[in-house]
Formats: sequence, structure tokens, C-alpha cells
Amino acid sequence: MSNTLALAAVTSTIRYILERALAATHPGPVGSASVRTLRLDQLTTGDLTGTPGLNVLLYQVTPNHAGNLTDLPTRDTTGAIARRPNAALDLHYLITAFGDEASLEGQRLMARAIVALAAAPVLTRDVIVAARTAHQALAETAFLSASNLEDQAELVKLSPVPLSLEDHTRLWGLFHEAPFQLSVAYRATVVLLEADVPTRTPKPVRTPVLTVTPGLAPVLTSLDAAPGVAPASGVDLTLHGSGLLRGPTTPTEVRVGTAPLTPWPSSTPTELHITLTDAVAAGIQAVRVSHVRPSPGPGGPPDRTLASSNALPVVVHPQVQVQTVDPDNVTFTLHPPLFAGQRAVLRLDPLPSGGDPLALAIDPVPPGGPPRPNVTVARTLIPNGAWLVRIETDGVGSIPEQTGDEYTGPRLDLA
Repeated sequence: MSNTLALAAVTSTIRYILERALAATHPGPVGSASVRTLRLDQLTTGDLTGTPGLNVLLYQVTPNHAGNLTDLPTRDTTGAIARRPNAALDLHYLITAFGDEASLEGQRLMARAIVALAAAPVLTRDVIVAARTAHQALAETAFLSASNLEDQAELVKLSPVPLSLEDHTRLWGLFHEAPFQLSVAYRATVVLLEADVPTRTPKPVRTPVLTVTPGLAPVLTSLDAAPGVAPASGVDLTLHGSGLLRGPTTPTEVRVGTAPLTPWPSSTPTELHITLTDAVAAGIQAVRVSHVRPSPGPGGPPDRTLASSNALPVVVHPQVQVQTVDPDNVTFTLHPPLFAGQRAVLRLDPLPSGGDPLALAIDPVPPGGPPRPNVTVARTLIPNGAWLVRIETDGVGSIPEQTGDEYTGPRLDLA
């Protein structure tokens, strides 16, 4: 990465390349020609008709989208800077040649500039250092001694950019006092700027602990519940695969979403049996099997996951029951409870079927709040009658009780 002097360093390096080109022996030399870095309106009539030369103008800076796509988040979850922010830029230059028109000095200088930049399409580290050494001796560019463009991981590349007559007209129109002169445009890509800010680094590892264990990672191939039973709290699941158990000294842990579950003692390396608990949130959850090396005790290294399986999805259905009914409120019990970040809707369908259903949005649990096992609804929101109660959490609905071909429960009766 480069510091904030990178733009000036690129301009000075291009100027250095052109100065070397003018100083070299070539046919039809233009005497006393020099290279400048002025705005177009600063090239006065006296400059254009007196001393011939070339002008390097940085007229536009644009973001380099390919470079910015590789940028990673710069702050951690606490807001502290974890890595230095950077910006990837493309620089747009206008090279202008001026001199005596009768002797075609501008055209001779322009050709010399084009050949020099074609011979140096990449600003190599040696050229950047040579340009900095040459220009830091001048009072107006002494600041270049602090530039570090040569340390940038990706070299800056120069490429000519065609400009239409309309583009030239608009560009020169920005400088009302500057008469048009023969010019050519170039793009320099990519310049990587990095902010000079302190970052948070983790504490050093006091004692590295390396463990080499034989065996392959567990592999999950399928999972299922008992026939006709939907996965929900209290339901048993069977996980099928290979290498699911590792050995007596390495416990196996199953995670459903973020909830850790312990396999049954009757599990085998090809089949694991678990029971879903209220710690497993309703919704579509990922199931993974991990082999964990437990901590030897207080003060020792923490538990370490030695291997993890692929993930398989499971749809965990919520369950709802009517808990209490009083003149003011109706309270429902949820299994599993509603966790922070989840969205839930209480759905009431009239019994028998045929009336208008109700859908009542449940206030979400605030971030960091404890799980909510009960939901209370104002009695005035539910008309009298018999209702079939359902709950929908994160798009997954509860499965009502069924009698014959009809859903009959959970049932709420209000009079």
C-alpha cells in the first residue's frame, strides 16, 4: 500500500520519464523543451509561444472497482479498527505538447512523449525511486522523500485513453483562458492508498499447542425423524454418515443452528441419535457434527474443535399452546421460545372452517434479550368464538393437531 503522497509520486514519475525522453538523443530535437505539471489555464500565451515543452495534468481521479472489491471489513464487532482502510484509485492524465507551430515543435514533442510512455507502460520500482531521487532535491517537490509508492504490491500501469473531440472540448472548456493545444490522455491504474491509523492486534500466543491426530473429518449424508413426525422440540433425529464418532477420548458434539446437543450413548460411527430441545430455535437450521477435544481443566487450554462435518438443513417447526385466558389477555406458550432476531406471527383460524382468519404480529425480542417462552395478546384483539391456533416463526409454521381430515387443535374458545 502507498501513503497519501502516491498521487504526487505517480505524477512526478511520469514527469521524470518524459524529462529523460527529452534529454535523450533523437532526430529533430526541440531545444530548451521542459516538462511541467500545471493546470491548462496556467499555460499562458507566453509559455505556449516562448519556451516549448510538455505538460502533465492530473485532471480526474476515479475509484478502481476491481481493487475496491478485494477490500475486507476494516472494523471488528466492537467498532475497533482491525485492519487499515484503503482505497484503490485510477488516475487520469492529459499530456499536452506546446511550442512553435511553424516549426511543428508541439507535434515533435508529442511523438516523443507517446514513444517514451509506450516504452515504459509500467512504473517499475527502480523508475519510481529514480524519479523521487531526482525531484526531492527541488524545493517545490522535496516532500517526495516521504513517499513510498515503490512499496505498493501492485505496480502502476499506464495506458492511453482515446478522447473524442467532444471530450476534448468539455475538458478544455473547464479552463476558459487556455487555448487548445495538442493533447493525449492516459490512465494510471491502480494506485492503492492506505490510511495511517493504528490497528488492534491480538495478544501474542504464550505457548503454542499443536495437535496432530489421525482420521478423517465426519461426513453427514442425511438426517430424518420418525416416519410421520415433523422435527420440533422433543422430537428425536437420526443423523446418517461416516466417521461420526471418533473415539472414547474425543467427544462428539452436534450443533443444530447455534445450539449444542449431545448424541445418545447408543450412537455409532454411521448413525447419531439426538433429541431436539428448546435450545434449538425454530426455522431452517444447519446441522453439523464436530469432534471436540475437551479442556484438561481450569487454567488449561480451552476446548478445541478438531474436525467438523458438512452442514445439512433441517426445518424445525415451532409449537404453540394456549396457557391462560382472562378478561384482559390471552397467553400462549411457545416451544421453542422466540429468540432475539426472529420474526413470528400468531395465526388464528375460525372453527369450523369458513370464517375470516386473523394474523397477529408478535413483537420481536430485542437484541441481546432473553428468549421469550410466552406471548400475551390483548383479549380485545380476538373476537369471540372458537379458533385454531398456529404460530409461524421465521417463515416456518407449527403443525396443528389433526382428527380425521380436519385440524382441531390447539383450540382457543372465547365467549
